[in-house]
Amino acid sequence: MNETQTQFNLLIYQTKRDMKREQRFQAILSLLDEKGHVEVDELAEHFDVSAETVRRDLSTLSEQALLRKVHGGAVKFQTAQETSFTMRSQYMLAEKVSIAEYAAQFVKSGDSLLINGGTTTAVFARKVAQLVNGLVVITNSPPIANEFWNKGESNHRIYLLGGNYDGAEMDTLGVMVVEQIQQFHTDHAFLTVGTVSAKQGFMDYRMEAAQIMRAMMRQARHTTVLADSGKLGRAALVTSCGLADIDKIVTDSLPPDDLAHALEKAGTHIHITQPVG
Repeated sequence: MNETQTQFNLLIYQTKRDMKREQRFQAILSLLDEKGHVEVDELAEHFDVSAETVRRDLSTLSEQALLRKVHGGAVKFQTAQETSFTMRSQYMLAEKVSIAEYAAQFVKSGDSLLINGGTTTAVFARKVAQLVNGLVVITNSPPIANEFWNKGESNHRIYLLGGNYDGAEMDTLGVMVVEQIQQFHTDHAFLTVGTVSAKQGFMDYRMEAAQIMRAMMRQARHTTVLADSGKLGRAALVTSCGLADIDKIVTDSLPPDDLAHALEKAGTHIHITQPVG
């Protein structure tokens, strides 16, 4: 094969590859229009490509302002003022509400709670603030503190932990936050996570968020993780704690078999709820 023929074949190959990529782009955007949220693992399986290929696709579409990347996937592009927190708050909302309603049964009047920042814990905060009186709440999340403040008419005592502020996730992080957490000893910690893995345990995408979860878990007598089923059986960047470190996990459907077995072996009680209407 001469050099001209080789160059021609390479051009044909690149053209076909680019066409396939453009087709994926259109399909991803169509799925976003339909669902409002897509996940890397689901797209990789759907297109029969690697997760890394999907991440590159999402990065390209994000650079073109056609979508916004979030942990583990992407959401529809909104205005610059909207953060990943506000957009993720609508993802699997029915499941989050059912988890919040179920987990509220573990809280009684007068309890003290450590709650980390997250969309699921924010829904939980809203529900508990309505149902239970006289709580002491310690959180690194301004939205969660605001749920308990209840328009200035709160009967709860609220401590908002100060530190480095992450505006995208709407929480505070860092050494200052960890040091403040260590001053408290609470009845409960209600925590959200990035993912739950049978092998790596409870995980997060941010190192500092994992440190906050770890610190809160150590200062509470009982620790409950609130995690929708989209987080189960997946891995993230960093391990927050082992499965055995958590007393209960509340989720909306049965975990994958390997994770369910690992949680049972670790002595972590699984509580299953169903999404509301």
